[in-house]
Amino acid sequence: MKGTLIPAALFVAIAVAPAVSFSAPLSPASGSDAVLSIRSTPEGELRLQYRKEEPGKTADLVSFGIAADYHYINAAGEARIYDYKLRRIFSVRPANSFVNDSLYAEVWYRGMELRNRVMLGGMLKGAGIAASKAPTTTDPFWVETSLGMVSADLPRRELKRVDEKSRVRWLLDGQEVAAVRFEKENAPDAVKLGLRRFWRTVVQVHPDIADALAAGGRMPSELWVTVMSPGKDSTVVHWTLTSRRWEPAAAYPLAAHLAAQPAISDGVFPEIFATLSKEVAERAAPPAPDVYAARADAAIGHGAGLEALLWVLEMSLAQGSPNSPCEVNDVRPFCTLSVRAGPLAKADPRTAVAFMKQAPDEVDRPQFAGLPNAYLLRLLWATRPPGKGVDRKERERDLLAALQASPVANFCKDTGDFYAGEWQPFAAWQAWDFGRLMAGHQSGDLLGSIDTLETSLAAQEAVFF
Repeated sequence: MKGTLIPAALFVAIAVAPAVSFSAPLSPASGSDAVLSIRSTPEGELRLQYRKEEPGKTADLVSFGIAADYHYINAAGEARIYDYKLRRIFSVRPANSFVNDSLYAEVWYRGMELRNRVMLGGMLKGAGIAASKAPTTTDPFWVETSLGMVSADLPRRELKRVDEKSRVRWLLDGQEVAAVRFEKENAPDAVKLGLRRFWRTVVQVHPDIADALAAGGRMPSELWVTVMSPGKDSTVVHWTLTSRRWEPAAAYPLAAHLAAQPAISDGVFPEIFATLSKEVAERAAPPAPDVYAARADAAIGHGAGLEALLWVLEMSLAQGSPNSPCEVNDVRPFCTLSVRAGPLAKADPRTAVAFMKQAPDEVDRPQFAGLPNAYLLRLLWATRPPGKGVDRKERERDLLAALQASPVANFCKDTGDFYAGEWQPFAAWQAWDFGRLMAGHQSGDLLGSIDTLETSLAAQEAVFF
């Protein structure tokens, strides 16, 4: 494609996004009524209530429910439902604030945080810091305990199980880290298969202990768990069963008429959530390819090569399915317009600044203000290393401007990438989920990589699904 000035990395991303089959996720904007319409069939549920005692704190009553394909925890007026059929996490907070999140987001966070802790531990070891002096956040056992995952890159610390007459204990270096006194009655068969994921998500115990609790097939009448917090002495949390009931036809544990809220309430994410929710609801679609072609042709006509190039790039993103690489004398509009716009864009000194690996500095940004499609550049800049003087808020506003400019599903990929990079996985998945529900989304577009990521997470961390 001689004479074309499309950034190589961007073209590759457009052209080779993995083509995988996909199924639309439940919308993050779906309220509780929509969830209840899917979950209309009652099912058996084991209902438990425990008294939770922790040194220095007032004792709490915590309720749990376990069914074949969901479980929940209800404490201090807040409920968190892990739904394995829908692969969602529903959080109900005081004042009936309801958040509809992706289960994949939590599993991704656990895995990425585990990897980061492993790397930090390796760096400390390489720096000659003894394990005894390193923070507990890098100790292999406590890292795996806090995240509910086992890493093949961490050394296995010997965890000794001691079976006594009245209870089972687990010792680490001779110190008790957990103990349980089981009920005599087995858990109902309908919920036994879900006990491994239950124990990894509701109580902070090492995965090996969680699996042992699940394998026992009985619920604790008492449970003692050592909790290690950064910079603090360890404490023991004592759980005592106060009530147990099997409900053979339980209604789904979510109140009706709750409106879904954004995953995070700070910054402009609530506006991004509202914008994408509206576009999905209205089945909004970006302009047709011939509209983009006309815009690019007009820009070329008055010598605006960078503007034309951006229209061509947006045209490709808006089409959803990627363009195959252009051949010599390729007559497709994407290719002919790229060839015509290329020399003009190259002659524009702003082009080199626009497509650097690092986003432009704040002082360099005003020169792009006159472009009618500068929002596309700002979208691309938001996920690159930021330039000097450009803060997070400005980059986040740039994402919002692009999403409000045109309902291009692929814009949601960059938006989610931004929040994932900011360590906000629930916001990231809400953006990606919205994108995969938009009218212009197609199998094989940039969001196809999220389908692939979810497939990988479900395979590698099957215990959470």
